[in-house]
Amino acid sequence: MAYAKTRRRRLRAAKPGSAAIAGLVHTDPAKALVMICIGQLVANGHARWTMLDDGNIELSFYTGKTFLLANRAITRLA
Repeated sequence: MAYAKTRRRRLRAAKPGSAAIAGLVHTDPAKALVMICIGQLVANGHARWTMLDDGNIELSFYTGKTFLLANRAITRLA
């Protein structure tokens, strides 16, 4: 899988950062709200997220579930 080998950059899990990411990446208010909620999960220590070079976000929960957050879809990877 091509996305597994891309360089990754860890995003900060701070609450203001989550709001800033949602505001910059998604101009749609519904998408921004979803990103803020996901950011809260990261900030509360339930998951971590990494921004991929292609702009997608890989979200990994500490339970082992991993998702790819793309522009128009969310895909479960593991």
